Amino acid sequence: MQLRGKVAVVTGAARGLGRVVALRLARDGASVVVADISADGVEDTARAIKAAGGSAVAVPTDVSDPDQATALMDRAVSAFGRLDVLVNAAGVVHVDPLLDYPPQAWDRVLNVNVKGLFYCLQAAARVMKERGGGKIINVTSPASRQPVPFAVAYAASKAAVDSITRSAAAELARHGITVNCVAPGRMPTAMIEQIESRLSEMTGRPAAELREERLPPLGRMCDPEDVAAAIAWLASSESDYMTGGRMNVT
Repeated sequence: MQLRGKVAVVTGAARGLGRVVALRLARDGASVVVADISADGVEDTARAIKAAGGSAVAVPTDVSDPDQATALMDRAVSAFGRLDVLVNAAGVVHVDPLLDYPPQAWDRVLNVNVKGLFYCLQAAARVMKERGGGKIINVTSPASRQPVPFAVAYAASKAAVDSITRSAAAELARHGITVNCVAPGRMPTAMIEQIESRLSEMTGRPAAELREERLPPLGRMCDPEDVAAAIAWLASSESDYMTGGRMNVT
């Protein structure tokens, strides 16, 4: 229970990787503030944490609204008295050919994946600075470095996450705040299913066929628990000397 006594905010925690991370941090002893735009989803994740003996509070939040991001961090302090860890796991994707990519889709992806991440990071850092330190972990993607057809906004947003991580790490170190990011491989989550379904629709090839040819060297998709374990390590005191780094869980 290496996170006993710690308080963590996890965004995007209604489902997918964010939910798995919230459950893992709670299992490691942290009190978890479960945040997501889905009110039903955050309540469900918080119930699962409590059912397993953990401590959690559900806070429906639109991270792309800076006022809601600030209120989220304030809620963590009012509920548990402190804030030690922020995991920025909220994210969306839109798949379309570049020449047909709709402006509203571009705006939505950047609003959540970049602006939302920054607003939460900024709000959390303000709280952490006052108490002398903390840990911020951003979820990025291999897409930030690799060519990604049909997902130009998502790839751009994750490149921005990498850059924000490095800049924030350099600036916040003097306040005792570390900032790192984790790049998960392809996982069996709703987001990946959405991407594969759209690619199958556009290419006329079965999703299973596309999945097989894109398998990583280990020959299987990444398990969200693998990523949650890496995030849990970054949230713990064992990673105290690491900042501005990127862990590739692929």
